[in-house]
Amino acid sequence: MSKKIAITNIVSLNPGDAAILAGMFEILREKYGDDTEIVVFDKNAEAAEALYSWARFNQAPFHRKTKPGFVKNVLQRFGYGHWILRFRYWRLQLLGFILRCGPLRFSRVFFSRTDVNVVGEYLTCDLIVSTGGTYLIENYGLWPAIYDYRLCLTLGKPLVFFTQTLGPFTQEKYKKAFHEIFTRAALIFLRDERSKRHLIDIGIPEEQIRLAKDAAFALRTPTELAKPLSSVKELKVAVSVRSLRFFDDTGRDLWQEYLESVRAMVEMLARQFKAEIVFLSTCQGIPDYWTDDAATADEVVSGLSDGALARTRIDRRFRQPTEVVDAYAGFNLVIATRMHSAILSLLAGTPVIGIAYEFKLEELFVQLGMSRLSLSIQSLNPVTAKETLGYAIDNIEILREELPVTTELARSEAYSTLVGLPNLS
Repeated sequence: MSKKIAITNIVSLNPGDAAILAGMFEILREKYGDDTEIVVFDKNAEAAEALYSWARFNQAPFHRKTKPGFVKNVLQRFGYGHWILRFRYWRLQLLGFILRCGPLRFSRVFFSRTDVNVVGEYLTCDLIVSTGGTYLIENYGLWPAIYDYRLCLTLGKPLVFFTQTLGPFTQEKYKKAFHEIFTRAALIFLRDERSKRHLIDIGIPEEQIRLAKDAAFALRTPTELAKPLSSVKELKVAVSVRSLRFFDDTGRDLWQEYLESVRAMVEMLARQFKAEIVFLSTCQGIPDYWTDDAATADEVVSGLSDGALARTRIDRRFRQPTEVVDAYAGFNLVIATRMHSAILSLLAGTPVIGIAYEFKLEELFVQLGMSRLSLSIQSLNPVTAKETLGYAIDNIEILREELPVTTELARSEAYSTLVGLPNLS
């Protein structure tokens, strides 16, 4: 009998998350069979469905767009905005009880068709999987995810957390909420040791935690390896940027340092190596998404010299994750700020320099033995950026030759989740 799985808490309008999603499809169907039905609860399901015809989407129950009202405005003004989600959680919890025990006709009298469909989908699933990625950190709004997890557990469904980076949890309200959720989860897959320590710090048993690589490494790609270009003298480099409005503890503007460092690398590529530079990232060309990396590329390019500008262009096209891999395969080198730009470059067989704005990318490069190619946003400056770029170009053929082994190991570690995933009766 075929299985049904729900994937929750994803933002597929970010093609990096879409790469995770596609990798999860591969892993879950490898585990449970090609006929496994998978429904994706996305934060913007309608827009995601228009982009990714290969998945079935439903609106995430705690990320609805609602009109502002008097009660909602008052609660938010006094810092009790999450009570709106609490009331919704209680309502959906009641709906779940009614759907399990009462007639469907009765539930439709008091609840919307959308809510009946959403809770009905959850109830008919054999497993609920919280997507991989980086979203359970205190910089982001955590209450929608918390109430989603509570609803899943209340409905009696096994809950698995797929490979992700999370924490630390420093606020007592989050420590308490996530301790309860994680201790009741069937299993938690993490991408790095630091995230594991964050969970152990809030009392999660180590036996509930498994380390594995990002699910995007399981992605089926249209190319096996990048084709070596005729010569490094005809260098072609892709650059992935993103908006970074961060400051360090001293108040230093990391954004300006970031812009100047990327520009310094582009200038070096253009002047010293006569390279062709293309700004090509994962998050671009999607009007419904909150950011567009091509806009950040515009800001970088606006400060280039005329000589560098003549060798630089911005690619604004939206691509499916596998199409990004295909595009990166045509470059000698990728400079990636987006973590999944780095991963998709590796899948293409193209060497990559990573600019780590969060610890997840630093951890990945350490795990892959690529620390020498990692730049931390905290210490980034034009000098270190050009030094790392020079090292990468000097060793580009060696790096390319090493990539198949590195990538295959990462792929096997992504598939190691097969062992930990629960067997469904």
